[in-house]
Amino acid sequence: MNKKFLVTIAMSAIAFATSQAQEFRYGLSGGYNLNSMIANESKSGFHVGLKGEYAFRDAQKGLYTDFGLMISSYGWKSTPAYENGTGKVLEWDTTPYYLNIPIHFGYKFKVSDNLSIFVNAGPYFNIGMFGKTRYTTTYNGSKIEEGISSNNVFKEGLVSRFDWGVGFRIGAEIARHTQISFGYDWGMKNSYLDNPDTKNRTLVVSLTYYF
Repeated sequence: MNKKFLVTIAMSAIAFATSQAQEFRYGLSGGYNLNSMIANESKSGFHVGLKGEYAFRDAQKGLYTDFGLMISSYGWKSTPAYENGTGKVLEWDTTPYYLNIPIHFGYKFKVSDNLSIFVNAGPYFNIGMFGKTRYTTTYNGSKIEEGISSNNVFKEGLVSRFDWGVGFRIGAEIARHTQISFGYDWGMKNSYLDNPDTKNRTLVVSLTYYF
C-alpha cells in the first residue's frame, strides 16, 4: 500500500470527521415555563439542561432535529375552595419536577450569515422526579394556616409519574451559536388520573447556547 493511497485515506477520514462534527452539536439551554390546566390556575416554572442538534445538510438552513434532557418544573394552583358555613378558603399549590425529554423536527431559513429563523415540532416525554403540594387556609382574606400536604406527589400517587405531549417552537439563531425560542406544549395525559381537566398546557421561552 503506497504512501499516496494512505494520505488519501487519511485526508478522506479527516474530511468525513469534520463534516460529521459540523452536522451534530450540543449545548446548554434554560428558560421560563408558564404552566396551566383547565381545572387549575397557572403557575410559573423553569427548565434547564442539555440540548443536542443534528442538521441533515447545513447547520444554518434546511431540515434538522433537536432533542433535550432537561429538568423542568411544572406547577399549578387550585381554584379557591370554600368550606360551607365556616367562611374559610382552602387553596393547594403543587410544584412537580420532571426529567423532560423533547424530540423535535424542524426547518431553518437562512436570513444572513449570522441569522437564521427556525420552526420545529414534535413529542416530549416527562418522567416525574419529585415535588410537593402546599396548602393555605385563609379566613376573611388573612392566612390562618399553611403547610405541606404532600412531600413527594409522585411517590404518594397524587400525580402520574409519566407524562407526554406534543409541542412546537419558533425562534431565531444568532451568530450560529445562540438560539432564542418561543413555543407551547400540549400535554396528552391527565396529571391527576381521576380528573379529565388536568392536562398540562405550557408556554415555553428558551435561551440556548450551542458550542
